[in-house]
Amino acid sequence: MGKKNREIKILQSMLKALVQDAEQIQERGAGYYSSTPFVERYNKLLEKALMILKDEKSPLLNTFSPLEDTLSVDPADKMKVLGKLIVEAKQLIAYIESLF
Repeated sequence: MGKKNREIKILQSMLKALVQDAEQIQERGAGYYSSTPFVERYNKLLEKALMILKDEKSPLLNTFSPLEDTLSVDPADKMKVLGKLIVEAKQLIAYIESLF
């Protein structure tokens, strides 16, 4: 297995773990937790994915962008951020799985 494929597999596993963690927090009531660690981790993983996949030249890769966290303490706003993160991370996983 080449270095790029190994990096993609690791990235894929990390994204799946992030989704699982975010879903667990969402089930417990994400509004009472900070979404910041999840958003920061997603953005770092997305940055690495874009770097690793830069040679793919797929226009679909451009549909992914970093997420913004909420500064609000409103539980509903935090839930929205985590919901968006879960959707985006799952889409990125699907994109990666379709390539390799």
